[in-house]
Amino acid sequence: MPAVLKIDPELKIVISTFRGEVTDDDVVRHSAAIVGDPAFDPEFSEIVDFSGVTRLAVSEGMLAGMAGSQSIFSRASMHVVVAPADLAFGLARRYQALAARTRPNFVVVRTLAEGFTALGIQPKST
Repeated sequence: MPAVLKIDPELKIVISTFRGEVTDDDVVRHSAAIVGDPAFDPEFSEIVDFSGVTRLAVSEGMLAGMAGSQSIFSRASMHVVVAPADLAFGLARRYQALAARTRPNFVVVRTLAEGFTALGIQPKST
């Protein structure tokens, strides 16, 4: 699977790091993995990091369907997408527009540092 899931209950954040080629199925499976993780709390915020993505094979239909459906996160949760590459940034911005009603707290940034800043979180040193 091209995604790594990290849930930090102390910071109240879900971090999804995608790498390589990402498809519709990868996104759907990853969403199910988040919900199935016992550490998941819908009140947490999320960062979706596309920094390591080499190819986005995600359809407009899947984006529109997901954007129109209820989020697995609460309505108050912040959603941050890190998209340094132009294609990923453009897709994330389209998703942001499509999901304005279902995910009102959605931000697209270019770097992971900007993502943490948007959430008001100081990342832990590892």
